[in-house]
Amino acid sequence: MGMSSLALNGPTIVKAIFSRQNLIFFIVLLFAIIFLFPPVWMLITSIRTTQDLYKYPPSIIPKTLTAENYIYVLTKMRGFSRYVVNSLIVTISTVIIVLIASAMGGYAFGMRRFLGQNFLFMLVLGVLTVPYIMYLIPVFLMEYYIGLRNTWLGLILPYVALNLPWGLLIMRGAFSTIPTDIRDAAIIDGCHEFQMWYRVLIPINKPALAATTIITFVFAWQEYMFASTLMSRNEWQTLPVGIVWLRDELQTLVMGRIGATIIISIIPVLILFFAFRRFFIEGLSEGMLKG
Repeated sequence: MGMSSLALNGPTIVKAIFSRQNLIFFIVLLFAIIFLFPPVWMLITSIRTTQDLYKYPPSIIPKTLTAENYIYVLTKMRGFSRYVVNSLIVTISTVIIVLIASAMGGYAFGMRRFLGQNFLFMLVLGVLTVPYIMYLIPVFLMEYYIGLRNTWLGLILPYVALNLPWGLLIMRGAFSTIPTDIRDAAIIDGCHEFQMWYRVLIPINKPALAATTIITFVFAWQEYMFASTLMSRNEWQTLPVGIVWLRDELQTLVMGRIGATIIISIIPVLILFFAFRRFFIEGLSEGMLKG
């Protein structure tokens, strides 16, 4: 009875294993492992001693754990704190400006009607069709003649220009899903347009604001090309460029300290994502898919 039951259920078991849902799960798991391996390996490298890192034969699991690399980076590494401060100022300023501008523009494009609205919005989205490296030389020449190189504003303005179309795309879609009855009810209750936008519509669009915040923060925090080109002086460098400078200063053999700097640079992105994770997917679906 048992053998015949197993034989009869064999095709069913094979079919269950190779079902579409399970195949998708295994594919997603495979990609997750591929993408997670570099940061996990960097984390392991950062908590190893130098002797353990270069011993032969190599091992994946370290025998001795140490925080010496992090202590060195945070207390003794020259210039690291300055790079972090520059990145924080540039990134936070970019996020604030993009949030305010995209929330206002998204309201105008999503809930108001004016002449040439669709045409103007398509022009804004046209920025997304051009690789952002194409803007580097014009921006460099403009900032060279204006005198904005080696300033925080010299990075904030290009970052805002490159991220604002994404913010408008998300916020326009989010505002367009709000029933106009809510807007009309707020105006009837005595709210003028700014009060209605700030007190009524903005709280409804928290998921879209969270998605815009994460996308803008990640771009500005990790951007390298504009930062390395527009900031020629070491004291104005942001963290991604500063890590390359620190690598040259430490030499290539001190991989533990380089790993510690990279892990520290990832922490703010992880904190932001986990803080807004429950809004992120909802905001993208409301903004980009419905926009």
